[in-house]
Amino acid sequence: MTDLSVIGGGSFATALVKILTENKVKISWYLRREEQVKYIEEEGNNPDYLSFVKLDRAYLELSSDLDYCIANSQIILFVVPSAHFENLCQGIDPLAMRDKVVVTAIKGTVGVGNMLPSAFVARNFGIEEESQAIIAGPCHAEEIAMGKKTYMTIGSPNVEILNKLTPYFASHYLTVNVQQDMSGAEYAAIYKNVVGLVCGMAKGLNYGDNFMAVLVSNAIYELETLLQALYVKQKRISCSSYLGDLFVTAYSAHSRNRTFGELIGRGYSVGQTQNAMNMVAEGYTATKGLYQTAKDLNINMPIVNTAYRILYNHMAVTTEFKLLERNII
Repeated sequence: MTDLSVIGGGSFATALVKILTENKVKISWYLRREEQVKYIEEEGNNPDYLSFVKLDRAYLELSSDLDYCIANSQIILFVVPSAHFENLCQGIDPLAMRDKVVVTAIKGTVGVGNMLPSAFVARNFGIEEESQAIIAGPCHAEEIAMGKKTYMTIGSPNVEILNKLTPYFASHYLTVNVQQDMSGAEYAAIYKNVVGLVCGMAKGLNYGDNFMAVLVSNAIYELETLLQALYVKQKRISCSSYLGDLFVTAYSAHSRNRTFGELIGRGYSVGQTQNAMNMVAEGYTATKGLYQTAKDLNINMPIVNTAYRILYNHMAVTTEFKLLERNII
């Protein structure tokens, strides 16, 4: 048995594996493609994501057998795009998940019901929130990989789980903040990706810093409105797990959501943008989920509405931003 199983082979999964192995945590790492498994076993780095990062193979057990990795640890960490999570879980026997602790690092709603990842895990596997945790930002994979000072949030209603996970990730360059507001942190992580998209669109349209400041200020108000409508008991919206994550996604060049939005702002179609990027921008699917959530709650979210009309109704980005100008203050 290993200490923890990591499910997913992208850039964030690779960054988390890096910090875990640096902390001498024994890992079972599930990678979908056998050739990726063999390459990492031989070369010690992921050829597809963050290839400059050398991983300590002494603490790694790699496999393309999902069932094996699930059975081999008590703690299961899912680090996959939200759009793929439901399909992945369909291949997992719920009985194999009995008594597991599930940690998700998934920043988007799941399935046609637009469920939070934690709610989906509870429904699909019968694992209550008391046996779950989430990983949230602000923490770009690239900066973890480079060992730059980073603050990570781990959320769980279960203090014992928080105490168990914190030393797995904490290091001289990574500070772990813990909180028990799991659903609030999940919604903030989902929403910030939509904001990143819209900020990228603004950059692609050549809006300046003055407009961007107003856009992000309105995003803060919009997030607060969402959390209040959901009756989420967040501690304070100004903490790093809420606004820190939002700011880094809105402004950082590492943000794939901002990059996705910038291409849309320059006139690329959604299909062209997706083809131009080799990584998933979670904000695309998050937009659809949050748009429906806002409709269900009967709240006005102009930034989410703008993203939805551009991405899913194929409205002209210039026209939608002129409308957005009148809907933010």
